[in-house]
Amino acid sequence: MKTIKLNFLLVIMALGVFTFTSCEDEFTEEDFLDKQAELAAAQQSFDLEKLILQYELMRENDSLMAVFSNQLAGMLKDENTEALRQAGLLASYTLTIENQGGAPLEGVTVSVGGSNPAARVDAVTDATGQVIINDIVIGASPVQVTLAGFVGVSYILDLGTISSGEEYFQIGSYIYPLGRHETTRIVLLSADGASGTFATVNGTATIETDLTNSASEVPQDVTIVAYLDGTDFDYESAQNFFHSSVDIYDVRFSGEGIGSAIVDNTTGRFSMLLPANENGISYTLMVPDVTADQTIVIDTRDDLPVTPELATVPARYGPVNAASFSPTISIAGAKAVFPAPTGAGNGANLTFTVVPRDLNIGFTIDGNAGTTPNSGNVEFDIISDGGTVQISPTAAVATATTPTTPIALQTSIIGDLDLTVAGGVGYTIGEDYDITIDVLSGATVLQTVTVTETAVDDGTGNGVLPTIDETGGNILTNGSDNLNAFGVTGYQVTVVEVAPAVAPTTAATITVTCDCRVDAIQTTTTGVGYSAPITGITFAGGGTGAALPVVDVVATGFEYTIAIDNTGITVPYTILPAVNWYNTTVASFPDASATDTDVISYTEAGTGLTGNLDDLLGIDGTGNLILTRTVTNLRTGISYAAPVLEIVEPMAMMASADVDINSDGTIGGLFNEDGGMGYTGVFGVTIMPTLATSPGTGAAVQLFDFTTQGTREVQWSTNWTVTDKGSGYLEELNNSAFGAYSGPTSVYAVSGEVFELTVKYGSGVRLQNVNQ
Repeated sequence: MKTIKLNFLLVIMALGVFTFTSCEDEFTEEDFLDKQAELAAAQQSFDLEKLILQYELMRENDSLMAVFSNQLAGMLKDENTEALRQAGLLASYTLTIENQGGAPLEGVTVSVGGSNPAARVDAVTDATGQVIINDIVIGASPVQVTLAGFVGVSYILDLGTISSGEEYFQIGSYIYPLGRHETTRIVLLSADGASGTFATVNGTATIETDLTNSASEVPQDVTIVAYLDGTDFDYESAQNFFHSSVDIYDVRFSGEGIGSAIVDNTTGRFSMLLPANENGISYTLMVPDVTADQTIVIDTRDDLPVTPELATVPARYGPVNAASFSPTISIAGAKAVFPAPTGAGNGANLTFTVVPRDLNIGFTIDGNAGTTPNSGNVEFDIISDGGTVQISPTAAVATATTPTTPIALQTSIIGDLDLTVAGGVGYTIGEDYDITIDVLSGATVLQTVTVTETAVDDGTGNGVLPTIDETGGNILTNGSDNLNAFGVTGYQVTVVEVAPAVAPTTAATITVTCDCRVDAIQTTTTGVGYSAPITGITFAGGGTGAALPVVDVVATGFEYTIAIDNTGITVPYTILPAVNWYNTTVASFPDASATDTDVISYTEAGTGLTGNLDDLLGIDGTGNLILTRTVTNLRTGISYAAPVLEIVEPMAMMASADVDINSDGTIGGLFNEDGGMGYTGVFGVTIMPTLATSPGTGAAVQLFDFTTQGTREVQWSTNWTVTDKGSGYLEELNNSAFGAYSGPTSVYAVSGEVFELTVKYGSGVRLQNVNQ
C-alpha cells in the first residue's frame, strides 16, 4: 500500500513540474500537446504499467479504492489551488509615457503597488518611454508616475478579478495558469506654467466657528484637491491623457500647487494649477469635511434651561452637510432679572384619629336581595333575603373591637298562620268553641288570633271538634300577611267553649305553624363606643327548617378628629399649603366618586359650626402651621375609609419675561411674562445685558398690579410699564445670517484661464444637544 501511494505521488509531482514550467507568456494549444508527450515519457520512467496493475488489483477491494480516490481528489484540489494562486500573480503591465508633443520620456519613475516596499514594484522608463512590470497581482493597484520638470500623476490600475480564459484555463480536472499582459499610454504635462498648458484656480474658503460676530472665520489645515475620474476618460478625445486597455480611475496630479491647494490658515485664500488644453478638461473638486469647535450663546443645554452663556460646541462642516445646518439660536442681548421668591415651607402633616361612634341601624330585608341599603352610616349588601321561618331569628353585629355598649338587634317576620285541629272527645255537640292563638315575644303577647269551631257528633254520641286542616290557608281575619311583628319567639293556643263551660273528656290536638319570612331588622339597644368597622351581621334560630337571610357589611362610616403635626417640618412655612382630602373608596365622603379631590370640611362638636379646613390654617412666628382660632373637637365629616391626605406644598418659581429690543438698540418692553410663584411681597425687575460682555445700558421697567392671596402669597398680574428705553442693546447675540455649506464641485480647465472660486463651510451641524 505504501509503495502504491509513493508511486502515485511521483506522478503528481511530474504533473506539478509540467504545471509550473508551462507558465509562459503566449502559451498555446500546440505547446500543451508537446508537454503532454513529455508527460508520457515521464510516466514510463516511473513504471506506469506497474502503477496501473496495482490499481487494477485495488478495484477488488471497495474500501481500498475509496481511500485511493480520496487521496487523488485531495492532491488534485491542492494542485489546482496552487495553479489559481499562480494565475493571480502572472499579469504583466507595459506603460508608455510621452510628452505633449508625443515624444517618449526616458527616466520616468513608475511605482506600482503602494508605499509598502515589500509589495511595491519600482521601474524606470527606457529611451522608448516604456517600462514593463511583471508579476502584478490581479485586482486594483495604485500607480505613481513622477519625473522632474513634469506634473506627476497617480491613479488606480484595476486588472479586475481572476477569470477563466484570461488568467487560466481548465482541461478535465486540471487548472493551468496563463500569462496576461496589459498596456497603458500616458501623456505627462510640463510643470512649467509659462508654457500655457495650465489653468489657474484661485479661491477663498470661509467657515462660521464663532456665531457671536458678523465676520467669517478661516477653516484650518484644509487642502482642496482636483482629480480626474477615470470613468470620464475618452481615450481618443482631445484630452488624450490616457490610453489603456484596463480600468483606470481616481487620477490625481502630484506636485505642490498642481491639482491641489492648501488653504491659508490666516487669509483663507488658496490657489492651484490644473493641467489644461485649449478644449478644456473637466475636474472634480474635493473639499474635505471639517470638525471644529463653534462659539455660540446658549440658554438651554441637554433640554434643560441655563442662564445664557457663551459655549464652545463641536460642529461638523463641509459637503456632508450640504443640505442641512443647525439653526441659529435666538437670544436677545438684554434680559429681565427678577428676584428669587422667598415663599417656602415643607414637611407639615395632618393626623387623623377615629372618633368612636354610636351604632343604630334598621332596614327592610324582605324583597330587597341584591340591594345595598345604608343605615346609620353603615353600608350593607343584602346577598339573600332568606326563606320560610317560624319565629324571628336573632341578629348580632360582628366587629374587631369591643364597644362600650354592644348594639342589640331584633328581626321582624311577616306572613300568615296555619292551623291544624284533629281528635278530641267530650265536647258538647252543637256548641261553639273559640280557639285562641297568641303570638308571643317571650311572655309578651304581640298579637292574638281567634277561630270559632262547632262541636259535632262523631257517630257514637260523643262530641268532638271537627277535624280540619288550615295548612296553606289564612286563618287570620283581615287577609294575608297580617302577621307582622318584631321579636316573635313562639305561639300559645287556648280552646274555650263559648257557653256553657263544659270541659271535653279528651282535648283535641291543635297545631299552629307560620308561613312567614324575615321582614326587617331594627335596633333595640343603641350601640356605643364602636371604633372599628362592622365586619358582618349574623342570623341564628328562626324555628325548624328556617332559611335565614345573608347580609354583608360593605363599609362603616366614621368621623375623624384632625390635628396638625409640625414635627416633620424641614423648611419653615411662609406660604400656606393647600390641604385636600382624597376619596379612595366608592363609598367615600362627600360623594360616591373614587377620583374626586375635595377640601376637608369640618364640624365643630357642640356648636354645629361647619367650614373648610383651609379657612382655619395659619402660620406662627416660627413657620409652624396653626389654627387661626380655637375650634374644639375639630372633625371631618363621615368617611367610609381612613382619610388619605394630599398636601400641596407651596411652590417657589421665579417670575420671568423676555425683553423686546428695537432695531435702534432700545427696549420696547417685556413679553412671555410669567408671574412666578412663592412671593411674599411686591418685587421689581432689572434690565441688564444678557452677557457681561454684551453692550447696552439704562433700560428700566416698572411692575404693577400685585394682589395678596389668603395663603399669604403675593401674585403679580404681569402688568408693566417702560420707564426708560435705554440704548446700545443687541437684538440678537448669535448671527442668524449663516447657513448650510456651499461650494463648487467641479471646474473646466482651459489653458491660460484663471478661475475664482468661493467655498463657504457655513455654520455646520452642531454635534452636541444645545437648545434642542
